[in-house]
Amino acid sequence: MSESPLPDFIIAGPQKCATTWLYECLYEHPDVLLPETDSVHYFDMKYHRDEEWYRQHFSEYDGETLVGEETPTYIRKQQAPKRISDMLPDVKVIFTLRNPMDRAFSHYWHEKSKDKISFEFYEILENYDLFQNWVEPGFYYQHLKRYEEYFSADQIKVLFFDDLVEDDRAYLQEVYSFLEIDNYTPSVLDEKVNQGKFRDINKQWVYNQFANAFKTYAPNEAVEAVRPLHTHTRELLASKNEYEKGMNEQVRKRLEAVFADEMRHLSEYTGRDLDHWFQTRSL
Repeated sequence: MSESPLPDFIIAGPQKCATTWLYECLYEHPDVLLPETDSVHYFDMKYHRDEEWYRQHFSEYDGETLVGEETPTYIRKQQAPKRISDMLPDVKVIFTLRNPMDRAFSHYWHEKSKDKISFEFYEILENYDLFQNWVEPGFYYQHLKRYEEYFSADQIKVLFFDDLVEDDRAYLQEVYSFLEIDNYTPSVLDEKVNQGKFRDINKQWVYNQFANAFKTYAPNEAVEAVRPLHTHTRELLASKNEYEKGMNEQVRKRLEAVFADEMRHLSEYTGRDLDHWFQTRSL
């Protein structure tokens, strides 16, 4: 039995910039093999494991043109570029960048909506550990320069989330061209559904089904007893969630000040005008 192959490309992040969407698109491509799970985390969290453990993620290889993986935290791990280069000197690395303020807020809300965190968003600017985990991933220029030390320009592809929103087909075509594979139309193309946006709508529908059933089958005394709670619950579910309300303006101002110099360097580095990322100031 031949040894499992190693990746030809890596989607290296960051989080909440459609890396999972890109993974799903490439996962469907007939010429590409990706692990059944995204976020392998070998070059950051699990580097203590051996190469054989890493290869096992690609054991389903069946002659595909390319093998890849997606771990969006690789972009911010200091040691990741060298580790990747040592094992995969010819690998291609893909980054997709999003407004860093919006990226941080989206990541925060995603975790909070699953009850994984309890802190408030503004605290990412007050606590060092939170700053590292939520703000520093958005220092794109620093991260890209670190990768540039180990990989040539033709091995690195920088994409922008804005382009995906504008034209997902053209965005995906750019990826195919970089990877030198044939064009393919995956089932997730043109899917614009943001699950977070509709999370509370789904909760409201489920609650209404439960409430109607309760009203139908419960004694009248029980229905009347819970009516105040029922009214309060419906009001909560109908109100806007934190993500829909948007980021506090003062917090955004502080974040824009934090990111201003970094984004100026990124704009010069990529030749891309990023002024529209800033609502309360300009680059």
